[in-house]
Amino acid sequence: MVPLDRFTVVLDACTIFPMLVRDVLLTLASHGFFSPKWSQKIKEEWIRNLTLRIREHDPDRGVTVQIQRIADSMALAFPDAEIITPILEIGMLEPVDPKDRHVVMTAIAARADAIITFNLSDFTAAHLRRHLGLEVIHPDDLVMDLVDLNEKRAVVAFRELRERKKHPPWDSNELIQRLRKSRLIQTSLWLASDDVSKLV
Repeated sequence: MVPLDRFTVVLDACTIFPMLVRDVLLTLASHGFFSPKWSQKIKEEWIRNLTLRIREHDPDRGVTVQIQRIADSMALAFPDAEIITPILEIGMLEPVDPKDRHVVMTAIAARADAIITFNLSDFTAAHLRRHLGLEVIHPDDLVMDLVDLNEKRAVVAFRELRERKKHPPWDSNELIQRLRKSRLIQTSLWLASDDVSKLV
């Protein structure tokens, strides 16, 4: 088992642009559960996707400054997260969906243990595990693995996340419902359990 503070993961763009999923993962990272990594291309992709999502709901809303603040706060919190080493594609990546190969190349450059993504089928997980020793993990599964490793620490992280929500404030039920809508189903069920919900 890799020690928590040395467990390195690449966050696919699809896990960064949804607000709550990003919040959950980066809060856990800030509590020392893992070291997050991404590339300039991953950053550009999540910024583009978040911009499109916001404008779908509010076409007139100016989002550039708001999104740049998010990117800047991520860079400040995790100054070593962005991988800037030139990345070369290798033939071994052929089974991976072409649009996602850059994520695998980032993981190779970062010497990461895993890629965190909702798009599991795009990464041919068995192939990457066998040939590169890379795991491909759904964010919900990652969170539950971390809970299994240190539940008390995870509870503290989720309580801190909830307490940051001020406008309007969230109670534990609000957090649970939003996690469910964000496709973190197992995480929401864990938080909804009687012995955990009262602590968060």
